[in-house]
Amino acid sequence: MRAVTRRAMAPALIAGFALCGPATAQSMSASEAWDGLQSLAGESGLSISTTGVNEAGGVVTLSGVRIFPTNDPNEVVVSMDEMHIEPRGEQIALVPSPVVSVSVMTGGGVTRDFEVTHSGEIVGMVDDENAVLDLDFASLAARMLPSQSAKGAPLPGRFSMEFADFDAALRASAEGAVDVVIGADSLTYDVEYRDPAGTAGNTVAQAGTMEAPRITFTGTEMDMLSDEPGMLARAFDAGFSAVLEFSTGGSEQTSRQMMGEAPLTMTSEGAASSMRLAALDGRVDLTGTAGTVAVSGSYGPMQGAATFGSADAAFGFPLVVTEDDQQFRYRVALNDVSISPELLTMMGAGTFAGDSLSVVLDLGAMGRLTQELGPEWAESDTPPLDISSFSLDDLRLAVGDSELTGSGAVDLVGGLMAQIGRPMPEANGDFTFDLVGGERLLTRLQSMGIIPQDQLFVVRMMMNGFSRSVGEDHLRSDVAIRPGGQITVNGAPLPF
Repeated sequence: MRAVTRRAMAPALIAGFALCGPATAQSMSASEAWDGLQSLAGESGLSISTTGVNEAGGVVTLSGVRIFPTNDPNEVVVSMDEMHIEPRGEQIALVPSPVVSVSVMTGGGVTRDFEVTHSGEIVGMVDDENAVLDLDFASLAARMLPSQSAKGAPLPGRFSMEFADFDAALRASAEGAVDVVIGADSLTYDVEYRDPAGTAGNTVAQAGTMEAPRITFTGTEMDMLSDEPGMLARAFDAGFSAVLEFSTGGSEQTSRQMMGEAPLTMTSEGAASSMRLAALDGRVDLTGTAGTVAVSGSYGPMQGAATFGSADAAFGFPLVVTEDDQQFRYRVALNDVSISPELLTMMGAGTFAGDSLSVVLDLGAMGRLTQELGPEWAESDTPPLDISSFSLDDLRLAVGDSELTGSGAVDLVGGLMAQIGRPMPEANGDFTFDLVGGERLLTRLQSMGIIPQDQLFVVRMMMNGFSRSVGEDHLRSDVAIRPGGQITVNGAPLPF
């Protein structure tokens, strides 16, 4: 872990100068910033070497710059021809050479070399209350250079990544507030790596573009976080919050790998998507959405394609113990999935050609944690949470013109823990399920051989036994759950 940390810190040190000096932003000179940068490097276990330092007109120019871990100078090395440090009003600007080299020692004593090219600069400042760091690059690219093994053989693998109009803004305060915004007009990548699950020597190649990628993070009272017991409750009481968001515009990707003796190729194209992870008011919530995605590919002589109309998901639960119930949530929705006729035929489902599939499951519950989250949270003799009610907020399974929907809710009398040891739960609630086009779906499944002819009667009998007709090819089931273990379907008790 320490080696990984040092590898990450060495390139990051280029930007870390903004936190380097004890002087205020108004009084820090370029030479003071350079002194502070060396001090920060030493405190981080890193060294900075130069072949020359020149100061003229208030600007410090470093020549032959190398940054590396002090205890293992060959583990990772960041080098550049020059680096300029100069005042920018109340801030300090760092301008690295247009080309920066990074060498990383990997397993077996093999060195991987990377080249970073850019057109931009880093500007920042720090005082007793605030820290500011801004990165502005019209272009920013990194690529892995060809490498050889210890025996001189070319090593497999390829890596290149390029941002257009990359920018980042970081703000931090002594009070524990943090704001980060990172974005670009576009991201292009091209990678090839060893297939971790494939035959030795096989590789996976991927290339694609992503429009308008953007990451934002906002946090308050971040200094309250620790690994001490009860930390989360104390942090939220002090006003802790954290929100991480990621979004992107359209994207496309191609990939190729060997599976057995045949190549597998995939091409995908997607619309905008977003994700939000929020820790607020003593709970965490994750939500995400994705627009239309089209996928096509081939495996040997076989070809196929699929489209996904849209998708969304949500997941949330409390993080601290409270006297009152909190909401639990789980939702996943996949809408209008269509598979190409040739692929359906190959799967033996050609009768569904032209139809789409949609799946929606939205579950909720009200409950509370009974003990603080921690390493032994799920190992206690007491259940770690208590649930007072469940809800099926939305259920939808649609295939072509056949659709199953459902919704309802149930209260657990006395909560979930009160049901322990009871032969039947004490509950009170109602659910309604509708099946439209069920007969049409059965006929199609029977034609595919999924339901044999001799079992079709049994399936129809079970469907009619647990539902009632409310229209043409429309069945409904009203499920009632009452205290004492009473469960009825359309007013009749269960036959078992």
